Amino acid sequence: MTNLQIAAYDSCGKTALCAGIGKKLANSGKKVGYIKPIHVTGQGSKDECLDAVFIKEALELGENKDQLCPMHISQEELWHGLSEDADNFSRKLKQACDKTSAGKDILIVESPGAIKNDQVAMLACYTLAEAINSRVILLICYCSDYRDAEIVQIAQKLGDKLVGVILNQVPVVKLSGVRDECVEYFKPKGVNVVGVLPESRAMLGVTVGEISRAINGDIILFKDKANDLVENVMLGAMSPDSARDYFNRLRNKAVVTGYQRADMQLAALETSTRLLIVTGQKPSTSVMVKAEDKKVPVMVVRKDVDDVIRGIEQALAAAGFHHPQKLQAMSAMLDNGFDYKALNTALGLK
Repeated sequence: MTNLQIAAYDSCGKTALCAGIGKKLANSGKKVGYIKPIHVTGQGSKDECLDAVFIKEALELGENKDQLCPMHISQEELWHGLSEDADNFSRKLKQACDKTSAGKDILIVESPGAIKNDQVAMLACYTLAEAINSRVILLICYCSDYRDAEIVQIAQKLGDKLVGVILNQVPVVKLSGVRDECVEYFKPKGVNVVGVLPESRAMLGVTVGEISRAINGDIILFKDKANDLVENVMLGAMSPDSARDYFNRLRNKAVVTGYQRADMQLAALETSTRLLIVTGQKPSTSVMVKAEDKKVPVMVVRKDVDDVIRGIEQALAAAGFHHPQKLQAMSAMLDNGFDYKALNTALGLK
């Protein structure tokens, strides 16, 4: 049995990577387990770990969610465990991971937090690696400078435990060049680049239901599509002559417009629209008929357009990974941009 820890230098898809790699290995016949041993919460809070809940379903794991995420502790409690009660804390980590790994070929371990500018998360990564003798993949967001000296220091500290680094959320047009530059930079330093992944609108999407909650909107048509994923948002406020071309620029979008702009609403429904948001009051009968024909949910909200846009942008910024479509998108990106052969070799998997 092998432990693979997924750690993140900054916040950019750690849970998604755990799920994507886990799904691939499971589909290849491996018995895969998952654990997020430390869930950092607010002081005194025991909020549910949604990452563990989602991966339990995605990987069809038999363990209960408390076993997949056993420690719910504050940042201060984590620091105390890592620094002042280190031996006992390490034993607890090992016991939790050993219990969850029983009968598995590989246990995927999600490290807490993001290491950049966070000494607690950094120490947690090192402590986990030692306590459970795990190999480590370090995930780096393209928005950070991968040449940051701290990244090389982390790699050197992990030594032979480091499988390699993955650069995530790279603009598609820069993908090939960045891959070459990244390998050229890390290879002389003895660090393997095991993946370079593109940015994806699907990974940043938010569901119709999440938008409804964010803006207090009422879904008046196709409430059963509340779990549909919206990847973009557009404002319908141009002239009717240019509306179709404008709306065709983005796919899988929510379109926001005032109730009186039936022309904009009809034009949007002729394109790849996942949600029509109408401010003020219910849209006209012709719009409702068209939306029903196109099977597009309609939402009415009693706010002005600017407030609606701000609410959706906040929902998009806070969107998590917990959606089957996002797992599919991550799996496809890993198939194209991740070196599974290098992973299998490093972990001793056949």
